[in-house]
This record gives sequence, C-alpha cells and structure tokens, in this order.
Amino acid sequence: MYLINYDCYDLHALITFFRCKPERFIIYKSALQEIVAYLKTPIQNELNNNSIRNILKPYFDERDETISWVLVDNEYTANVFIIKNESAYEILSSIFCEMMNYYNDSNRFYLLCDATHNIPLLLADEKKPKKAINTMIKDYKKKYNNLFLKNELKRL
Repeated sequence: MYLINYDCYDLHALITFFRCKPERFIIYKSALQEIVAYLKTPIQNELNNNSIRNILKPYFDERDETISWVLVDNEYTANVFIIKNESAYEILSSIFCEMMNYYNDSNRFYLLCDATHNIPLLLADEKKPKKAINTMIKDYKKKYNNLFLKNELKRL
C-alpha cells in the first residue's frame, strides 16, 4: 500500500501529540503496531485514502481532543501525491519501533519525539531530506542510539 502526503501530515501530528502527552502513548501502542505493520507491507499499486486515520480511529480516546482529527476523513482535492520512496516507509517504521521500545523512558521518549516529529513532513515535501533529517536526529543519536536511522538514511 502507498501512503500519500496527507498520511505523512497525520503522522507528524501524531508524533507531536506524543511529544506533548507522552503518558498517552500506551493508549495508542497497539495502533502504532498496526501502523508499523502497514508501513512494512510490500508496496503495491494500491492506494487507500485516510490510511493512518483509519488505523487510529478504533483506538481514539475522547480525552485526547488534540487528535480528534482522526475521526474525520479527509477529502483530498488538490496537491495530493503518493510517497513512492521505499526508504520513507523504512524511516517511519523505524521511528515508531523506537518509540514502542523506549516509551517507558520519559526523557528518551521525549527527545525521540522532539527529534523526529518533522520527519514525516520532510519525507512528504522535500526532494532531498537526508541532510535535514540527520541534523534533526543528531542529539538523539548522540545521547541514546548512535545507529538510529543510519541504514535507512543510506538508502534515502
């Protein structure tokens, strides 16, 4: 399955939400597992609208008004494009796997979310995001995981 740029915008909003409300991550951990499985699905010439939102909807908690956008399907009328670069899927998957592995470490989790929240936007909107991504994750790599996104960025 392919993602479109609007799915990346949703992923950006989701990571930003977790950065602001890290204690809420556990509520959405199963949804993140589904998102990772979706991102790891071999890319086919198939496109579903609102892919990320549809995964998140069943997990939505009314207390999380900040992400109530998951309940509304987007109607795409302009500037829609498909994310075809397989490395983008690998990068996003690695980010969410890292989140799931370290959500219990509040300092690490916050820095991870802070370092990666704009990566989905870069993958959707920039032709050559590698340098910007490396700059954004520099502190996280230095403090916690020197190998974070190393292989994925090589293929970007």
